[in-house]
Amino acid sequence: MKSSLLIIIFACILYGCTNESPNFDKLIYKTTGCFGTFPTYYLEINNDKSFKLYAETVYKKETSIFDFELDSAKMGYFIGQLDELTFQNLTKKIRRVSKPNYTYYNNYSITDTPTITLIIQRGGDKTCYETSNPTNDFQNNIVNFFNKICSGNYEKGEKFKTDYKYDCY
Repeated sequence: MKSSLLIIIFACILYGCTNESPNFDKLIYKTTGCFGTFPTYYLEINNDKSFKLYAETVYKKETSIFDFELDSAKMGYFIGQLDELTFQNLTKKIRRVSKPNYTYYNNYSITDTPTITLIIQRGGDKTCYETSNPTNDFQNNIVNFFNKICSGNYEKGEKFKTDYKYDCY
């Protein structure tokens, strides 16, 4: 009896740790350009792990400060499916950002930086995070993570309507 109860508890813990359900219906991640080589992305990720990406402007890796060559192979409309590990990592990051006291922006202003927007949709509600001056934590854990997803190699997709007018206010 004790051993079967222990097995059930262990299975619940193991299942709970690896198969957390997402706490969003859809995520929208948008970046704007700057005077440098920051890419411009529009990414929608659904809770079924599918995503659509519009990579509007992507530059080749810089060889000098004056090298602004576009990478047309990485630009356009793409579709894909996140793997399980990436999706679980994403779910954990969204839970972290969604904590009530999480700070994602710095109060001082800087110029010539892209605006980063992350919109989390849950049912009819949306939570918006928009900044041109992210904290180091938001930059390292959220922005870099989404940019890594955007910079992968994906199947070319059909043109889709991007919701650029979907703002945070």
